[in-house]
Amino acid sequence: MFGTPNSILATIEHDVHRRRRSAYANYFSKQSIQKYSGVIQAAVNKLCAKCEGLAQDGKKINLMHAYTAMTGDVVTEYCFPKSYGLLDQPDFAPDFHDLWISILSNSHVLKQFPWMFPLMLTFPECFVDRYLPDMSVTYKWHREWRNIFETLLDSDLLPFDKSVGRLVEDAQTMVGAGSISTSVSLARGTYYILTDASVLEKLMKELETALPSTDSKPLSLVELEKLPYLGAIRLEILRISYGVSHRLQRVCPNQAIQYYDYILPPGTPISMSTPLIHDDSDIFPEPRTFKHERWLPLETTGAQLQKYLVAFSCGSRRCLGMNLGSAQILMGIAGVVRRFGRRMEIVETVKERDVNISHDLLTPMTKKDSKGIMMEDYS
Repeated sequence: MFGTPNSILATIEHDVHRRRRSAYANYFSKQSIQKYSGVIQAAVNKLCAKCEGLAQDGKKINLMHAYTAMTGDVVTEYCFPKSYGLLDQPDFAPDFHDLWISILSNSHVLKQFPWMFPLMLTFPECFVDRYLPDMSVTYKWHREWRNIFETLLDSDLLPFDKSVGRLVEDAQTMVGAGSISTSVSLARGTYYILTDASVLEKLMKELETALPSTDSKPLSLVELEKLPYLGAIRLEILRISYGVSHRLQRVCPNQAIQYYDYILPPGTPISMSTPLIHDDSDIFPEPRTFKHERWLPLETTGAQLQKYLVAFSCGSRRCLGMNLGSAQILMGIAGVVRRFGRRMEIVETVKERDVNISHDLLTPMTKKDSKGIMMEDYS
């Protein structure tokens, strides 16, 4: 969908996908993410400090830009030798967010005509800029990502799997999935928390009990995972934000599948989009209402409902970065709400325009005239 037919996301053959995915498995394991949580916390701290500075200057904060800068720095530092430093740039580097929206806008065309992008890469840049402006951002980024994943070069992958071109495709997929998808969930989650006084008060009490002072050392990822109310909010954020809204096809190559009275022959593509499950009122009553209580208690009701939570997909094709994404949601929400929950409010934001899903570009998108979810200090 992004001109990356050989990336893990686009790999069709099961054995090839398994081989390519296994090379990254330890890198994105829960244990590895826990070891990396200090870097995530540093990004959250920098985000909060920048928000503090903007608030003191009387400026509004675009949460989509702010969270995309944070998640972008986290995932690029994890995948590259160093991060892009988006949080150090003015106004949270809005061009990075807009860049990914531009890339996503080409996804449907490239999915239906996968030959277009390899052909475009043979053109000179000036030609693409002039005659294919909608594709120019994707074109330039694809050419720039040439120095990623050095550890994989020493693995036992096949030569093609370790080729620069294929690794660039994985790089583009991981940076996009690790930044924009997570930032959308964080921004929408913050909106639902700050616009519901009851949710905000209960979360603040839990966070203030666990962390009495904002000057204290932040709670570790392991400690945050033990907070039931925050845990329920994380699950509801994932449910209501979908993660990925596009149809993700699966193919069973050598077995027929029986679906009620229908027999689907081997090789039949089968797909279902996340909203069909997350918005099923038989599973989640009042599905478009943010109701974190539906997951409580986490050990019983929450555990039973989680089999219907497919924001990261499921099975062998489950999102490789799910542990990284979940950690950023927990640490991001805890950091921002604990610091600003009693002094920030959502402003100039219309739910139907700026929060609700309007169209699908792999990631759920709001209306085209949306300016983002805005937050302001009212203290």
